[in-house]
Amino acid sequence: LSFLDFMLVGTEVLHSAVRRYESPEEHAFFPDRLPKRTNSLSKLDYPNLLSEDAAINALNWNKILYRKYLDVIVPAISNQGDDEQYGSTVIADIAVLQALSKRIHFGKFVAESKYCSNPDGFQQLVEANDADGVMALLTNEKVEEQVLTRARLKAATYGREPILSSLPTTKDGEENSTSIIAAAAAAAVVAAVEAVQNSKSCDASAQKIKGKVDPGIIESIYRQLIIPMTKDIEVAYLFLRCGKEPPMEYSSDRMSVDVTELSPRAII
Repeated sequence: LSFLDFMLVGTEVLHSAVRRYESPEEHAFFPDRLPKRTNSLSKLDYPNLLSEDAAINALNWNKILYRKYLDVIVPAISNQGDDEQYGSTVIADIAVLQALSKRIHFGKFVAESKYCSNPDGFQQLVEANDADGVMALLTNEKVEEQVLTRARLKAATYGREPILSSLPTTKDGEENSTSIIAAAAAAAVVAAVEAVQNSKSCDASAQKIKGKVDPGIIESIYRQLIIPMTKDIEVAYLFLRCGKEPPMEYSSDRMSVDVTELSPRAII
């Protein structure tokens, strides 16, 4: 086990003991290493929002998510070198991995909702083994663009240091919280405007926003990894929901369209 593996397994064992993975929203990265819960905590009662098919419940895309996180995401957001902050880094990794896992597995709930809105349409496509048709039917490009814009805006707003020069000066002992809040809000607006303008710019240098991470990279992570993985889960779910095994390219150990590195959005 790597240090990250060791810490993640230990975290999941602890969380499993308090019923985290009894939630349909949660999926362990190392489910085979989790002991059976033996404490006296009662089983949690969740509403039945998903199909009760065992194969659907077993859908877990964490294996490929974990690999893409280490091979694609981490190199894109990190500088090379060794700061020797192994413990705090791994804790941050685990928090990010768990958040991403929850995000992509929401695809199960989205797929169930889409199936209920058009069961005949999906059934016909699945019976014809038309995975591309299923993917096309479930895709909503307008919503995806909204998600990408929101990801870029949040990265630009929260992923940068405050603009200290914009904060009001106060005398010793004087509180001016209203002015400070207003200045912080103005700085957030500036960051959001820059993110939108730079996303439309053809000038590569203009798309670089100073901050902890480039908002364009965060957008690329969503565009090339998070959204595609979510939709792969949806396709697999819908095939099983309609009574057929999903095609091999929609297996949980791969992406239907593989990504080995992040690329900038094509400017049209």
